[in-house]
Amino acid sequence: MAARFTPQHQKLTLVVDLDERGWFKAHVENINGKCIFAFSNEDDHGWPDPDGLWLVECGFMAHGTDRQGLLRYMQSAGLATANATLD
Repeated sequence: MAARFTPQHQKLTLVVDLDERGWFKAHVENINGKCIFAFSNEDDHGWPDPDGLWLVECGFMAHGTDRQGLLRYMQSAGLATANATLD
């Protein structure tokens, strides 16, 4: 009988770097503490973008700390496995 491959559980953590006075920055780390995805609402000059956080504006997330929406986005983009969790 051939061995069946079962993907290992991928545990991810959302880290909010800045959430103050209109500025928002966050990133997602893997279990080793490596940043695998980062996002913010800043424009190219470091000021809050009038369009807001693009993941929220495009409907992927309900708000900046919507873990389930972010996880679904990361899974659809191939950044997270199907059995990943995001704390």
